[in-house]
Amino acid sequence: MNLFFFWMLSLSLFIGQLVLLGILAWRKQRTNRKESSVDRQYDDLTDAFSSYMIDQGDRRFLQQLDASPDKQTVLERLLNHYVAVTKTGPTSDEITALAEQYLAQRYAKLLKQRNWAMRMNTLYFIEDFRMASLIPQLKEKLHKHSKLDQETQQLIRTLASLNEPVAIEALAKFPEAPARLYIDVFKRLDELTKLDELDAALDASASPALKHAAISYIGMAGIMLFLPRIEKELENEDPEMRIQALKALLHLQYMNDPGSLIPFFSSDSWQERMFATQIAGALQLSRYKERLSELLGDSIWWVRYSAAEALTQFSDGDILLSHLSTNHSDRYARDMANQWKTSLSGSEQ
Repeated sequence: MNLFFFWMLSLSLFIGQLVLLGILAWRKQRTNRKESSVDRQYDDLTDAFSSYMIDQGDRRFLQQLDASPDKQTVLERLLNHYVAVTKTGPTSDEITALAEQYLAQRYAKLLKQRNWAMRMNTLYFIEDFRMASLIPQLKEKLHKHSKLDQETQQLIRTLASLNEPVAIEALAKFPEAPARLYIDVFKRLDELTKLDELDAALDASASPALKHAAISYIGMAGIMLFLPRIEKELENEDPEMRIQALKALLHLQYMNDPGSLIPFFSSDSWQERMFATQIAGALQLSRYKERLSELLGDSIWWVRYSAAEALTQFSDGDILLSHLSTNHSDRYARDMANQWKTSLSGSEQ
């Protein structure tokens, strides 16, 4: 009896496994057929899509798309490929119009799905296709988020791509928001909106995190319009803000008042001394050659290195370094000058 029961149980398990394998094989086969069908439809529509993007009067693509069994999936793939190829430029109105017409309702539903990956992919597509019709839903969704997780960050980036200043306002709810996220938002805003938001971010009432990120972005983007405001930040009582302003000026490669660098050569902060030397070299401020020579003997290696590098930016830098390598009163300064003198000699060979 026990042996019979054992054999029946084994047979049942074996049959169950066969059935399960059969179901998995059937599902895999069905998935493969579906993917093959989508691939064929994609290939069939590629030429017509290319023609339509050149001439919207050619309605052949729309007719073929409407007849496609998987038109949303195929169109999504076509649009995604087009955006990827033309990523350096703005999304065309035609891409946005097609996405709004065929994909907006689908994406509105997908944003409510429990599947995290599906929601994230949808946010990426909405951003790439610039689908403004979904802004109200995105704002509502963002309002409900209380944690700055990956989805919240992408929501903010997507809204910024749709030129919504609310993306900047939302960051105020999250003190832990990294400067990188602020910069991502500034990058995505349209030029006029961006300038308005940067102007507001440099105001005294702005949060330190926002102001810090704005100064950083202005330097990275080379926006000379804000140069006077950046130079004014050199007087800020916050040392981190002064350092960020020095970094921005180094990127901008220009100063209206080079004299404002003077206090930084003798600053208690080695970072301020380092950036001051780098700026003096990058702008070739000859008046500060003596200060650079002095800082060649600084107690911090990075300051000594930056001072020597700055001296190489001048036309007579090799002569100066050669002189300092033997005549500077500080041993470490002589070593640093000798290293850069040797480096310059090697590069000329």
